[in-house]
Amino acid sequence: PEELRVYGFARSAKTDAAFRTTMRPMLKPTEGLDMDAAAADAARDAFLKRCVYRQGAYDSVDAMRRLATEMTRAEGDSGNRLFYFAIPPSVFAAVSKTIAEAEGAMTTEARGWTRVVVEKPFGRDSASSSELSAQLAACFEEEQVYRIDHYLGKEMVQSTLALRFANRVFEPLWSNAHISNVQITFKEPFGTKGRGGYFDKFGIVRDVLQ
Repeated sequence: PEELRVYGFARSAKTDAAFRTTMRPMLKPTEGLDMDAAAADAARDAFLKRCVYRQGAYDSVDAMRRLATEMTRAEGDSGNRLFYFAIPPSVFAAVSKTIAEAEGAMTTEARGWTRVVVEKPFGRDSASSSELSAQLAACFEEEQVYRIDHYLGKEMVQSTLALRFANRVFEPLWSNAHISNVQITFKEPFGTKGRGGYFDKFGIVRDVLQ
């Protein structure tokens, strides 16, 4: 939609141009869409013009308030807001508190809705997961919070049980009588890229397999 705006907000110093350069390779035409290269480039450029970056600390209410003022100005009379937490779980609480305390960050019911999306892992164990849920609940209504796992949509993961028990070939073979071990290999074409501290605390296995 032409009304859509994307605001990047993080601690690192970055210009709008650098932000858009990072995003550009990730924007590709939908498979099967009848669009030539020139049209795809034009659509990509038009979208990127609506993507901006603002620097601010996780706990900076002033920085969040300035961002809220900018969003309100761009929205006009109404607008919905979705905050996507692409951050370590250890700062979910700080960022939630900042949004809740920054005047105008959460849109009013008369203007639209506010949603918050948090990615896995939701804590390190049951206790820390419950603590995280309590911290989110102190800042947002439950219907405003969406907890997601970007791997839950994998069709193979969702249908493994059906693939086994509905298939006469696999069902009698997929058991400890015929399988000695299961190995899971996780590969990415890049390194930690500044995420070393995050993985040291939460672990790659918990991040990927929780």
